[in-house]
Amino acid sequence: DIDEKKFKTHMNFLNFCKKIGFKINPLTKTFSSVNEIIKGYIYIEEIRSSLDYDIDGIVYKVNDLTLQKRLGSLSSSPRWAIAHKFSSEKATTVIRNIEIQVGRTGALTPVAKLDPVNVGGVLVSNATLHNEDEIIRKDIRLNDTVIIQRAGDVIPQVVEVIKSKRDKSSKKFVFPDKCLCGRPAVKDYNETSKKLDVVKRCSDTGFNCEFMAREKIKHFVSKEALNIEGFGKKIVEDFWSLNFIRLPQDIFTLDYKKIEKLEGWGELSVSNLKSAIEKSKAISLAKFIYSLGIRHIGQENAKNLSRYFISLRNFLKLCNPNLLMNEINSLDEIDGIGETQVESLVHFFKDKKNNKVVHELSKILNIQDFIEKKIDSFFSGKNIMFTGGFSTMSRSEAKSLAETLGAKILSSVNKKLDYLVTGLSNPTKNKIDKAKELGVKIIEEKEWLKLSRNS
Repeated sequence: DIDEKKFKTHMNFLNFCKKIGFKINPLTKTFSSVNEIIKGYIYIEEIRSSLDYDIDGIVYKVNDLTLQKRLGSLSSSPRWAIAHKFSSEKATTVIRNIEIQVGRTGALTPVAKLDPVNVGGVLVSNATLHNEDEIIRKDIRLNDTVIIQRAGDVIPQVVEVIKSKRDKSSKKFVFPDKCLCGRPAVKDYNETSKKLDVVKRCSDTGFNCEFMAREKIKHFVSKEALNIEGFGKKIVEDFWSLNFIRLPQDIFTLDYKKIEKLEGWGELSVSNLKSAIEKSKAISLAKFIYSLGIRHIGQENAKNLSRYFISLRNFLKLCNPNLLMNEINSLDEIDGIGETQVESLVHFFKDKKNNKVVHELSKILNIQDFIEKKIDSFFSGKNIMFTGGFSTMSRSEAKSLAETLGAKILSSVNKKLDYLVTGLSNPTKNKIDKAKELGVKIIEEKEWLKLSRNS
Protein backbone atom coordinates (compact mmCIF):
# COMPACT_ATOMS: atom_id res chain seq x y z
CA ASP A 1 0.00 0.00 0.00
CA ILE A 2 1.13 3.54 -0.76
CA ASP A 3 1.22 5.93 2.22
CA GLU A 4 -1.40 8.56 1.36
CA LYS A 5 0.02 10.90 4.02
CA LYS A 6 3.22 11.21 1.98
CA PHE A 7 1.66 11.07 -1.48
CA LYS A 8 -1.63 12.52 -2.67
CA THR A 9 -1.72 10.69 -6.01
CA HIS A 10 -0.41 7.54 -7.66
CA MET A 11 1.55 9.73 -10.08
CA ASN A 12 3.24 11.52 -7.15
CA PHE A 13 4.41 8.15 -5.91
CA LEU A 14 5.72 7.09 -9.35
CA ASN A 15 7.61 10.36 -9.73
CA PHE A 16 9.19 9.79 -6.31
CA CYS A 17 10.21 6.27 -7.38
CA LYS A 18 11.79 7.72 -10.52
CA LYS A 19 13.79 10.24 -8.48
CA ILE A 20 15.32 7.53 -6.28
CA GLY A 21 16.40 5.44 -9.26
CA PHE A 22 13.52 3.16 -10.24
CA LYS A 23 12.66 2.86 -13.92
CA ILE A 24 9.17 4.16 -14.67
CA ASN A 25 7.48 3.52 -18.02
CA PRO A 26 7.74 6.81 -19.96
CA LEU A 27 4.32 6.15 -21.55
CA THR A 28 2.59 6.53 -18.16
CA LYS A 29 0.32 9.60 -18.26
CA THR A 30 -2.57 11.21 -16.42
CA PHE A 31 -5.89 11.92 -18.15
CA SER A 32 -8.83 14.07 -17.09
CA SER A 33 -11.59 12.88 -19.45
CA VAL A 34 -12.91 9.76 -21.17
CA ASN A 35 -12.00 11.21 -24.59
CA GLU A 36 -8.39 11.69 -23.47
CA ILE A 37 -8.28 8.09 -22.22
CA ILE A 38 -9.59 6.75 -25.55
CA LYS A 39 -7.06 8.84 -27.50
CA GLY A 40 -4.29 7.52 -25.26
CA TYR A 41 -5.45 3.95 -25.81
CA ILE A 42 -5.50 4.38 -29.61
CA TYR A 43 -2.03 5.96 -29.57
CA ILE A 44 -0.48 3.12 -27.54
CA GLU A 45 -2.11 0.51 -29.80
CA GLU A 46 -0.68 2.28 -32.87
CA ILE A 47 2.91 2.32 -31.54
CA ARG A 48 2.61 -1.12 -29.93
CA SER A 49 4.57 -2.95 -32.64
CA SER A 50 7.50 -0.50 -32.36
CA LEU A 51 8.02 -1.11 -28.62
CA ASP A 52 10.93 -3.34 -27.62
CA TYR A 53 8.68 -5.34 -25.28
CA ASP A 54 5.32 -7.11 -25.69
CA ILE A 55 2.09 -5.63 -24.31
CA ASP A 56 -1.50 -6.85 -24.68
CA GLY A 57 -3.25 -3.71 -23.43
CA ILE A 58 -3.09 -0.87 -20.94
CA VAL A 59 -4.29 -0.37 -17.36
CA TYR A 60 -6.38 2.57 -16.17
CA LYS A 61 -5.89 3.55 -12.52
CA VAL A 62 -7.63 6.05 -10.26
CA ASN A 63 -4.92 8.61 -9.54
CA ASP A 64 -6.21 9.98 -6.23
CA LEU A 65 -4.95 7.72 -3.40
CA THR A 66 -7.84 8.67 -1.10
CA LEU A 67 -10.29 7.49 -3.75
CA GLN A 68 -8.23 4.32 -4.25
CA LYS A 69 -8.62 3.55 -0.56
CA ARG A 70 -12.37 4.22 -0.68
CA LEU A 71 -12.82 1.91 -3.67
CA GLY A 72 -10.87 -0.88 -1.97
CA SER A 73 -10.11 -4.27 -3.49
CA LEU A 74 -11.73 -7.56 -4.39
CA SER A 75 -10.06 -10.81 -3.32
CA SER A 76 -8.09 -10.95 -6.58
CA SER A 77 -7.76 -7.36 -7.81
CA PRO A 78 -8.16 -3.68 -6.84
CA ARG A 79 -11.40 -1.91 -7.74
CA TRP A 80 -9.44 1.23 -8.65
CA ALA A 81 -7.60 -0.34 -11.61
CA ILE A 82 -8.95 -1.95 -14.77
CA ALA A 83 -7.28 -3.45 -17.84
CA HIS A 84 -8.23 -2.48 -21.39
CA LYS A 85 -6.98 -5.14 -23.80
CA PHE A 86 -6.01 -4.52 -27.41
CA SER A 87 -7.80 -6.39 -30.20
CA SER A 88 -6.13 -9.75 -30.85
CA GLU A 89 -3.88 -10.34 -33.86
CA LYS A 90 -4.99 -13.11 -36.23
CA ALA A 91 -3.33 -15.59 -38.62
CA THR A 92 -4.30 -18.48 -40.92
CA THR A 93 -3.02 -22.05 -40.50
CA VAL A 94 -4.06 -25.74 -40.75
CA ILE A 95 -5.23 -28.14 -38.00
CA ARG A 96 -3.20 -31.35 -38.31
CA ASN A 97 -4.50 -33.15 -35.22
CA ILE A 98 -6.78 -32.75 -32.20
CA GLU A 99 -5.47 -34.05 -28.88
CA ILE A 100 -7.22 -34.31 -25.52
CA GLN A 101 -5.63 -32.87 -22.38
CA VAL A 102 -6.84 -33.64 -18.85
CA GLY A 103 -6.81 -30.92 -16.18
CA ARG A 104 -6.52 -31.29 -12.40
CA THR A 105 -10.32 -31.29 -11.98
CA GLY A 106 -10.69 -33.91 -14.71
CA ALA A 107 -11.81 -31.55 -17.49
CA LEU A 108 -11.14 -32.95 -20.96
CA THR A 109 -9.91 -30.09 -23.14
CA PRO A 110 -9.42 -30.56 -26.91
CA VAL A 111 -6.23 -28.95 -28.24
CA ALA A 112 -5.62 -28.31 -31.94
CA LYS A 113 -2.14 -29.19 -33.24
CA LEU A 114 -1.37 -26.61 -35.93
CA ASP A 115 1.09 -25.94 -38.68
CA PRO A 116 3.33 -23.44 -36.84
CA VAL A 117 2.39 -19.83 -37.62
CA ASN A 118 3.56 -16.44 -36.33
CA VAL A 119 0.88 -14.51 -34.42
CA GLY A 120 1.94 -11.15 -33.03
CA GLY A 121 5.60 -12.14 -32.86
CA VAL A 122 4.94 -15.53 -31.23
CA LEU A 123 5.25 -18.87 -33.04
CA VAL A 124 2.00 -20.74 -32.38
CA SER A 125 1.61 -24.50 -32.91
CA ASN A 126 -1.23 -25.28 -30.44
CA ALA A 127 -4.66 -23.73 -29.89
CA THR A 128 -7.43 -24.53 -27.41
CA LEU A 129 -10.76 -25.73 -28.81
CA HIS A 130 -12.37 -25.35 -25.35
CA ASN A 131 -14.88 -28.23 -25.33
CA GLU A 132 -17.00 -30.64 -27.39
CA ASP A 133 -19.84 -28.14 -27.92
CA GLU A 134 -17.42 -25.54 -29.29
CA ILE A 135 -16.04 -28.03 -31.85
CA ILE A 136 -19.59 -28.86 -32.97
CA ARG A 137 -20.66 -25.19 -33.08
CA LYS A 138 -17.69 -24.17 -35.23
CA ASP A 139 -17.71 -27.49 -37.16
CA ILE A 140 -13.95 -27.94 -36.68
CA ARG A 141 -12.38 -30.93 -38.47
CA LEU A 142 -8.92 -32.37 -39.05
CA ASN A 143 -6.94 -30.70 -41.87
CA ASP A 144 -9.26 -27.67 -41.83
CA THR A 145 -7.75 -24.30 -42.70
CA VAL A 146 -8.60 -21.99 -39.81
CA ILE A 147 -8.18 -18.44 -38.57
CA ILE A 148 -6.56 -18.30 -35.14
CA GLN A 149 -5.89 -15.52 -32.66
CA ARG A 150 -4.15 -15.16 -29.32
CA ALA A 151 -7.04 -14.35 -26.99
CA GLY A 152 -5.94 -11.40 -24.89
CA ASP A 153 -2.66 -12.00 -26.72
CA VAL A 154 -2.01 -14.98 -24.45
CA ILE A 155 -4.01 -18.15 -25.19
CA PRO A 156 -4.22 -19.12 -28.88
CA GLN A 157 -7.72 -20.10 -30.02
CA VAL A 158 -9.49 -20.98 -33.26
CA VAL A 159 -11.79 -18.17 -34.38
CA GLU A 160 -13.38 -19.78 -37.44
CA VAL A 161 -12.99 -22.40 -40.15
CA ILE A 162 -12.39 -21.33 -43.76
CA LYS A 163 -14.85 -23.85 -45.20
CA SER A 164 -14.10 -22.91 -48.82
CA LYS A 165 -10.70 -24.60 -48.34
CA ARG A 166 -12.10 -27.78 -46.74
CA ASP A 167 -11.45 -31.17 -48.33
CA LYS A 168 -14.75 -32.85 -49.32
CA SER A 169 -13.64 -36.13 -47.73
CA SER A 170 -13.15 -34.54 -44.28
CA LYS A 171 -14.87 -36.19 -41.31
CA LYS A 172 -16.27 -34.67 -38.14
CA PHE A 173 -14.19 -35.05 -34.98
CA VAL A 174 -15.66 -37.58 -32.55
CA PHE A 175 -15.15 -36.44 -28.96
CA PRO A 176 -14.13 -39.37 -26.70
CA ASP A 177 -16.50 -40.80 -24.09
CA LYS A 178 -13.54 -41.91 -21.97
CA CYS A 179 -10.73 -40.12 -20.20
CA LEU A 180 -7.16 -40.87 -21.29
CA CYS A 181 -6.94 -43.10 -18.20
CA GLY A 182 -9.79 -45.26 -19.54
CA ARG A 183 -12.45 -44.16 -17.06
CA PRO A 184 -15.79 -42.83 -18.39
CA ALA A 185 -15.90 -39.11 -19.24
CA VAL A 186 -19.18 -37.49 -18.20
CA LYS A 187 -20.93 -34.13 -18.20
CA ASP A 188 -22.04 -33.01 -14.74
CA TYR A 189 -25.48 -31.56 -14.10
CA ASN A 190 -25.20 -27.84 -13.33
CA GLU A 191 -27.53 -26.85 -10.48
CA THR A 192 -27.42 -23.17 -11.47
CA SER A 193 -28.23 -23.50 -15.18
CA LYS A 194 -30.31 -26.69 -14.70
CA LYS A 195 -28.45 -28.14 -17.68
CA LEU A 196 -25.55 -30.49 -18.32
CA ASP A 197 -22.15 -28.77 -18.25
CA VAL A 198 -20.47 -28.22 -21.61
CA VAL A 199 -17.26 -29.79 -20.27
CA LYS A 200 -16.72 -33.54 -20.13
CA ARG A 201 -14.76 -34.71 -17.10
CA CYS A 202 -13.03 -37.86 -15.97
CA SER A 203 -15.33 -39.71 -13.57
CA ASP A 204 -12.45 -40.14 -11.10
CA THR A 205 -12.39 -37.78 -8.11
CA GLY A 206 -8.67 -37.39 -7.57
CA PHE A 207 -5.41 -39.27 -7.71
CA ASN A 208 -6.51 -42.56 -9.31
CA CYS A 209 -6.40 -40.98 -12.78
CA GLU A 210 -2.70 -40.50 -13.54
CA PHE A 211 -3.40 -37.53 -15.82
CA MET A 212 -5.37 -35.70 -13.13
CA ALA A 213 -2.80 -36.67 -10.49
CA ARG A 214 0.05 -35.06 -12.45
CA GLU A 215 -1.90 -31.80 -12.82
CA LYS A 216 -2.88 -31.89 -9.14
CA ILE A 217 0.79 -32.11 -8.17
CA LYS A 218 1.51 -29.05 -10.33
CA HIS A 219 -1.22 -27.26 -8.40
CA PHE A 220 0.13 -28.56 -5.08
CA VAL A 221 3.60 -27.04 -5.60
CA SER A 222 2.29 -23.77 -7.10
CA LYS A 223 2.87 -20.33 -5.61
CA GLU A 224 -0.71 -20.09 -4.32
CA ALA A 225 -0.45 -23.48 -2.58
CA LEU A 226 2.80 -24.80 -1.02
CA ASN A 227 4.89 -22.31 -2.98
CA ILE A 228 7.94 -24.57 -3.39
CA GLU A 229 10.46 -22.21 -4.95
CA GLY A 230 12.01 -23.57 -8.14
CA PHE A 231 9.63 -26.56 -8.29
CA GLY A 232 7.73 -25.56 -11.41
CA LYS A 233 5.56 -27.41 -13.92
CA LYS A 234 8.60 -28.52 -15.96
CA ILE A 235 10.18 -30.24 -12.95
CA VAL A 236 6.87 -31.95 -12.14
CA GLU A 237 6.75 -33.23 -15.74
CA ASP A 238 10.38 -34.43 -15.59
CA PHE A 239 10.05 -36.14 -12.21
CA TRP A 240 6.76 -37.72 -13.29
CA SER A 241 8.31 -39.17 -16.46
CA LEU A 242 11.13 -40.64 -14.33
CA ASN A 243 8.57 -42.14 -11.93
CA PHE A 244 9.96 -40.09 -9.01
CA ILE A 245 6.53 -38.77 -8.07
CA ARG A 246 2.99 -40.09 -8.34
CA LEU A 247 1.35 -38.43 -5.32
CA PRO A 248 1.98 -35.11 -3.52
CA GLN A 249 3.64 -36.80 -0.53
CA ASP A 250 6.29 -38.28 -2.84
CA ILE A 251 7.83 -34.81 -3.09
CA PHE A 252 9.01 -35.13 0.52
CA THR A 253 10.74 -38.50 -0.01
CA LEU A 254 12.66 -37.73 -3.22
CA ASP A 255 15.96 -39.52 -3.81
CA TYR A 256 18.28 -36.51 -4.11
CA LYS A 257 21.27 -38.66 -5.11
CA LYS A 258 19.38 -39.79 -8.22
CA ILE A 259 18.32 -36.22 -9.01
CA GLU A 260 21.93 -34.97 -8.72
CA LYS A 261 22.95 -37.36 -11.51
CA LEU A 262 20.35 -35.97 -13.93
CA GLU A 263 21.34 -33.65 -16.76
CA GLY A 264 21.05 -30.01 -15.68
CA TRP A 265 21.22 -30.86 -11.99
CA GLY A 266 24.15 -30.59 -9.60
CA GLU A 267 25.01 -30.41 -5.92
CA LEU A 268 23.96 -26.75 -5.58
CA SER A 269 20.65 -27.02 -7.47
CA VAL A 270 19.70 -30.16 -5.53
CA SER A 271 20.59 -28.42 -2.25
CA ASN A 272 18.39 -25.46 -3.22
CA LEU A 273 15.50 -27.78 -4.10
CA LYS A 274 15.86 -29.66 -0.83
CA SER A 275 15.82 -26.39 1.15
CA ALA A 276 12.77 -25.10 -0.74
CA ILE A 277 10.85 -28.32 -0.06
CA GLU A 278 11.78 -28.21 3.62
CA LYS A 279 10.74 -24.56 3.86
CA SER A 280 7.33 -25.32 2.32
CA LYS A 281 6.37 -27.69 5.13
CA ALA A 282 5.14 -24.86 7.35
CA ILE A 283 1.76 -23.95 5.87
CA SER A 284 -1.55 -22.43 6.97
CA LEU A 285 -4.66 -24.60 7.13
CA ALA A 286 -6.23 -22.48 4.37
CA LYS A 287 -3.31 -23.06 2.00
CA PHE A 288 -3.28 -26.77 2.82
CA ILE A 289 -6.98 -27.10 1.94
CA TYR A 290 -6.42 -25.14 -1.27
CA SER A 291 -3.34 -27.24 -2.17
CA LEU A 292 -5.46 -30.41 -2.36
CA GLY A 293 -6.96 -29.13 -5.62
CA ILE A 294 -10.55 -30.01 -4.73
CA ARG A 295 -12.92 -28.87 -7.44
CA HIS A 296 -14.90 -25.70 -6.60
CA ILE A 297 -12.67 -25.02 -3.57
CA GLY A 298 -10.65 -21.98 -4.54
CA GLN A 299 -8.59 -19.74 -2.29
CA GLU A 300 -11.55 -17.85 -0.80
CA ASN A 301 -13.53 -21.02 -0.05
CA ALA A 302 -10.39 -22.61 1.43
CA LYS A 303 -10.08 -19.60 3.77
CA ASN A 304 -13.74 -19.90 4.75
CA LEU A 305 -13.35 -23.63 5.44
CA SER A 306 -10.22 -23.04 7.53
CA ARG A 307 -12.09 -20.37 9.52
CA TYR A 308 -14.85 -22.94 10.17
CA PHE A 309 -12.65 -25.94 11.05
CA ILE A 310 -9.92 -23.87 12.80
CA SER A 311 -7.59 -26.87 13.22
CA LEU A 312 -6.23 -29.71 11.11
CA ARG A 313 -7.68 -32.16 13.62
CA ASN A 314 -11.19 -30.89 12.94
CA PHE A 315 -10.64 -30.84 9.18
CA LEU A 316 -9.46 -34.48 9.21
CA LYS A 317 -12.92 -35.52 10.40
CA LEU A 318 -13.92 -35.31 6.74
CA CYS A 319 -11.61 -38.29 6.11
CA ASN A 320 -13.59 -40.44 8.53
CA PRO A 321 -16.48 -42.15 6.67
CA ASN A 322 -18.44 -42.36 9.94
CA LEU A 323 -18.17 -38.60 10.51
CA LEU A 324 -18.13 -37.32 6.91
CA MET A 325 -21.85 -36.79 6.34
CA ASN A 326 -22.37 -35.35 9.82
CA GLU A 327 -19.65 -32.75 9.17
CA ILE A 328 -20.81 -32.10 5.59
CA ASN A 329 -24.39 -31.34 6.63
CA SER A 330 -23.24 -28.30 8.63
CA LEU A 331 -20.95 -26.87 5.92
CA ASP A 332 -23.71 -25.06 4.03
CA GLU A 333 -23.78 -22.59 6.92
CA ILE A 334 -20.37 -21.33 5.78
CA ASP A 335 -20.49 -18.25 3.57
CA GLY A 336 -19.55 -19.18 -0.01
CA ILE A 337 -20.08 -22.91 0.55
CA GLY A 338 -23.22 -24.03 -1.26
CA GLU A 339 -24.62 -27.25 -2.66
CA THR A 340 -22.01 -27.39 -5.44
CA GLN A 341 -19.06 -27.08 -3.04
CA VAL A 342 -20.56 -29.53 -0.54
CA GLU A 343 -21.12 -32.13 -3.27
CA SER A 344 -17.53 -31.68 -4.46
CA LEU A 345 -16.18 -32.20 -0.93
CA VAL A 346 -18.28 -35.36 -0.50
CA HIS A 347 -16.97 -36.82 -3.77
CA PHE A 348 -13.38 -36.01 -2.80
CA PHE A 349 -13.46 -37.42 0.72
CA LYS A 350 -15.40 -40.56 -0.21
CA ASP A 351 -12.36 -41.62 -2.23
CA LYS A 352 -9.97 -43.79 -0.17
CA LYS A 353 -6.89 -42.70 -2.10
CA ASN A 354 -7.70 -39.02 -1.54
CA ASN A 355 -8.07 -39.70 2.19
CA LYS A 356 -4.73 -41.48 2.25
CA VAL A 357 -3.07 -38.49 0.55
CA VAL A 358 -4.59 -36.08 3.09
CA HIS A 359 -3.51 -38.25 6.05
CA GLU A 360 0.04 -38.71 4.72
CA LEU A 361 0.44 -35.00 4.13
CA SER A 362 -0.94 -34.19 7.59
CA LYS A 363 1.93 -36.23 9.09
CA ILE A 364 4.61 -34.56 6.94
CA LEU A 365 3.52 -30.92 6.99
CA ASN A 366 3.42 -28.43 9.84
CA ILE A 367 -0.14 -27.22 9.27
CA GLN A 368 -0.94 -24.16 11.37
CA ASP A 369 -4.36 -23.58 12.93
CA PHE A 370 -6.51 -20.75 11.65
CA ILE A 371 -6.07 -17.63 13.78
CA GLU A 372 -8.49 -14.75 13.30
CA LYS A 373 -6.74 -11.38 13.22
CA LYS A 374 -7.82 -9.53 16.32
CA ILE A 375 -8.98 -5.97 15.64
CA ASP A 376 -10.20 -3.87 18.54
CA SER A 377 -13.48 -2.50 17.20
CA PHE A 378 -17.21 -2.78 17.83
CA PHE A 379 -17.65 -4.95 14.71
CA SER A 380 -14.59 -7.16 15.23
CA GLY A 381 -15.56 -10.80 14.74
CA LYS A 382 -19.14 -9.91 13.78
CA ASN A 383 -20.96 -11.20 10.69
CA ILE A 384 -22.48 -8.35 8.68
CA MET A 385 -24.62 -8.08 5.58
CA PHE A 386 -25.62 -4.96 3.64
CA THR A 387 -28.81 -4.36 1.67
CA GLY A 388 -30.03 -1.34 -0.29
CA GLY A 389 -28.19 1.74 -1.55
CA PHE A 390 -26.23 4.03 0.77
CA SER A 391 -26.20 7.84 0.63
CA THR A 392 -22.71 8.39 2.06
CA MET A 393 -20.76 5.62 0.34
CA SER A 394 -21.12 2.79 -2.14
CA ARG A 395 -21.95 -0.76 -1.01
CA SER A 396 -18.41 -1.85 -1.91
CA GLU A 397 -16.99 0.97 0.24
CA ALA A 398 -19.23 -0.09 3.13
CA LYS A 399 -18.04 -3.69 2.81
CA SER A 400 -14.38 -2.62 2.67
CA LEU A 401 -14.86 -0.49 5.78
CA ALA A 402 -16.52 -3.38 7.63
CA GLU A 403 -13.64 -5.71 6.75
CA THR A 404 -11.04 -3.20 7.97
CA LEU A 405 -12.97 -3.13 11.27
CA GLY A 406 -12.59 -6.92 11.57
CA ALA A 407 -16.07 -7.90 10.43
CA LYS A 408 -16.91 -10.77 8.09
CA ILE A 409 -19.24 -10.05 5.18
CA LEU A 410 -21.97 -12.64 4.56
CA SER A 411 -23.80 -13.04 1.26
CA SER A 412 -27.08 -14.34 2.67
CA VAL A 413 -29.27 -13.90 5.74
CA ASN A 414 -28.85 -16.84 8.11
CA LYS A 415 -28.70 -17.55 11.83
CA LYS A 416 -24.97 -16.70 11.93
CA LEU A 417 -25.64 -13.11 10.85
CA ASP A 418 -25.11 -10.53 13.62
CA TYR A 419 -26.12 -7.33 11.80
CA LEU A 420 -28.15 -6.53 8.71
CA VAL A 421 -27.28 -2.97 7.67
CA THR A 422 -30.01 -1.31 5.59
CA GLY A 423 -29.38 1.57 3.19
CA LEU A 424 -31.90 4.34 2.52
CA SER A 425 -32.44 3.27 -1.09
CA ASN A 426 -34.43 0.09 -1.82
CA PRO A 427 -33.33 -2.34 0.91
CA THR A 428 -34.55 -5.87 0.09
CA LYS A 429 -37.78 -6.60 1.98
CA ASN A 430 -37.24 -10.39 1.93
CA LYS A 431 -33.87 -9.99 3.63
CA ILE A 432 -35.32 -7.69 6.29
CA ASP A 433 -38.24 -10.07 6.94
CA LYS A 434 -35.93 -13.07 7.23
CA ALA A 435 -33.57 -11.17 9.55
CA LYS A 436 -36.52 -10.30 11.82
CA GLU A 437 -37.66 -13.92 11.77
CA LEU A 438 -34.19 -15.11 12.84
CA GLY A 439 -33.78 -12.38 15.45
CA VAL A 440 -30.90 -10.69 13.62
CA LYS A 441 -30.26 -7.10 14.71
CA ILE A 442 -31.15 -4.62 11.94
CA ILE A 443 -29.42 -1.24 11.87
CA GLU A 444 -29.83 1.67 9.46
CA GLU A 445 -27.05 3.44 7.58
CA LYS A 446 -26.87 6.34 10.06
CA GLU A 447 -26.37 4.02 13.06
CA TRP A 448 -23.87 1.91 11.09
CA LEU A 449 -21.76 4.99 10.35
CA LYS A 450 -21.90 6.16 13.97
CA LEU A 451 -20.76 2.76 15.29
CA SER A 452 -18.04 2.54 12.62
CA ARG A 453 -16.61 5.96 13.48
CA ASN A 454 -16.58 5.16 17.18
CA SER A 455 -14.77 1.85 16.60
